[in-house]
Amino acid sequence: MNFETKSGLSGDTENGGERVVPNPPELSPTQREAVLRAAARWVAEFVTGQPATQPANQPATLPDEIANLPVWGVFVSLKRQDKLRACCGRLGEGIPIATALRSAAELAAKHDLRFPPIQPAELRDLTIEVWLLWGLETIRERGEDRVRAVEIGRHGLMISRGRASGLLLPGVATEHHFDARTFLEQVCVKAGLPRNAWLDDDVDLKRFEGYSFTARLGDFLESDSGKAETPSPPGPGRGDVDRLAALARNNLAALAFGAVPTWYAPHLYDGQVQGVVLTIKTADQGERVLEAGRVLPTAELPLQASLADLVRTALSGLQSVREDPQSLAALRVGLTILRNPRLLGTGSGCDLADFDPQAHALCAAWEDRWALVYDPAASKEEVLRRVLARLRCAAMEDAEVWRLDCLGTEPMIELGNVRSPSAGASVRRPAVAGRFYPADLNQLNAMLDSMLPRERGNETWAGALVPHAGWIYSGKLAAQVFARIKIPPKVLIFGPKHVPHGADWAVAPHRTWALPGLSLHSDPDLARRIAESVPPFEADAAAHAAEHCIEVQLPILARLAPASQVVGLVMHEGDYDMLCRA
Repeated sequence: MNFETKSGLSGDTENGGERVVPNPPELSPTQREAVLRAAARWVAEFVTGQPATQPANQPATLPDEIANLPVWGVFVSLKRQDKLRACCGRLGEGIPIATALRSAAELAAKHDLRFPPIQPAELRDLTIEVWLLWGLETIRERGEDRVRAVEIGRHGLMISRGRASGLLLPGVATEHHFDARTFLEQVCVKAGLPRNAWLDDDVDLKRFEGYSFTARLGDFLESDSGKAETPSPPGPGRGDVDRLAALARNNLAALAFGAVPTWYAPHLYDGQVQGVVLTIKTADQGERVLEAGRVLPTAELPLQASLADLVRTALSGLQSVREDPQSLAALRVGLTILRNPRLLGTGSGCDLADFDPQAHALCAAWEDRWALVYDPAASKEEVLRRVLARLRCAAMEDAEVWRLDCLGTEPMIELGNVRSPSAGASVRRPAVAGRFYPADLNQLNAMLDSMLPRERGNETWAGALVPHAGWIYSGKLAAQVFARIKIPPKVLIFGPKHVPHGADWAVAPHRTWALPGLSLHSDPDLARRIAESVPPFEADAAAHAAEHCIEVQLPILARLAPASQVVGLVMHEGDYDMLCRA
C-alpha cells in the first residue's frame, strides 16, 4: 500500500507524547455508506476523467458533519475477486475526512505504482474498502516487550529508520492470521528493513487504530458509469503497427550488414504500452524462426525504445544460427502491441466474461515470470489453460491473470520468459564439490571417516530430516542420522530449491549422480512417473544443475548404501494445501 503525508508531517507525528487524533470518528451505518459513496464517486471520476453519475436518490456530496471530522489517515482499497487491485492512503495530523478521502481515492485510482491505473471497464467489478485511522502513538516498550504492545485486530503498525518506512493496516494481521511477532516482522519487510529491525532502539515504531467498511463500487454508480464500452485512451492504429514492423525489419537488416539503424520514427506512435512482441519468420514458408517479447502488465513500456531493444535481442539469437547477412535480411518481421491491462483474477479463480479471444491476449504473471497467449481461434477456457501451463507456477492462486488489448500482424502469439523443462544429460555432474565438501577422493573419504560413527544402526523409519549446509557446518549431524537408519533400495530426497533456474517443483531426470571418484544411480523411470502423476512436479535438469541441498547428502549415501537408487526432488514456494495434494 502507498501513502502520502500531509505537508509538515515528519517522522515524529506526535505532540508532546500524546496520541495523534486520540478518538475514533463515530459514524452511523448511514454515514459510513455516505463515505463509501463519496469514495466510489471520486474513484470513478479520476478513472474516467468525467463526473460520475449517481442514482437520483443518492446525494453527490459528503455531508459537512462527516466531511470535517478529523482523522489521522484514510486509506482506499480496491479489490477484484478478493485480489488486491490498488491500496493507497493519505495521512495527516487532524486532517478532515473529506480531504484525506479524496486524495486517497485519486492515489488508488491512478497512482498505485504496483499496478497499472484502474481502467473504466473495471469499475463495476471492483469492491471498495475505506479505512479510517486514528490514535497514532509511539510504542514506548523496548526489545521483546514490543510484542505485548501490539494487539491483533486493533492495531496497525508504522516503522521507519532513515529514509526507509513502511505501514501495515490493522486488517493485514487478521487477514493473514499473523500473531504480534509476525506482524512486527512483516512491517519491517514492508519498509525494506531486516525482519528483526523492530527490536532495535534506533527504529521509530508506532501503532495506530482503525476500522473499515466495504461495498461493491458499482452499487454507487449509475448504469452508464464505468461501462465496458468506455473508450480506451488513444493508442496505435493498424498503420502504426505495420510501419513499426517494417522499421524493425529494416533495422535488423541494417545491423546484419553493419549499417547504421534508424531507431526512432517521430511520425509513428510512441506512447506507453504493456507489451511488445517481435516475431521473425522465414520469407518463403512463413515458418516461425524466433519470437522475442517484453510484457509488463503492471507497468509501462516506451513502445519504440522497447522495439529497438527487441531487435537487438533478436539479432543476437539469429546470428547464432544464421551467419549470412543476406539470409537475415530476407526474414519477415511481425509486431504485436499489447495495451490496456485489466486484471481478471488469479490462476485459481478467473472471470473470463469480458475476455474476447478475437481482441484480447491473456497474460499470466507471477513474481518475475510472465506468459502470454493470443489465439482468436481458441476458446476462452483453452487460452486460459495454455497461458497457465506456460507460466509453470507452483501456487496458481498467486498467479495474476490479465487481459490485454492485442493489435498486431500475427494470427497467433504464444510465448513467455519461463524456460521449458530440460531433460539434461544422463549424468549429473557435481556442482559444489570443493566448496561444500572435498573434491579430492582421499580427502572426502577421510572426512567421511571422521563424521560417521563406528557403530551402524538398523532402524526403520519412513523418513529422516537432515541439514544440507556445507560439511564443516552440518555434515557430521547428517552422517550420524543416516548411519542410524536402514537405507532402502530406493531413496527419495526432498530439498528446498535455492537456485532461480528451472521449475519450482522439479524432479531430477538423470540416470546417474556423479561425485569425485564415486557415483550413485538414480531411477529415471520412477522420476518420470513422479513428474507425470504428481503435480506440480516436473522433470527438469536445470533446477538441479547447480543445487547443493541433495548433492551434499550423496557421498554419505554412497558410503553407507552404494547400491541404493537415489531420486532427487527440489521445491520452491507452495503451501500446506499443495503438499497435501502432492
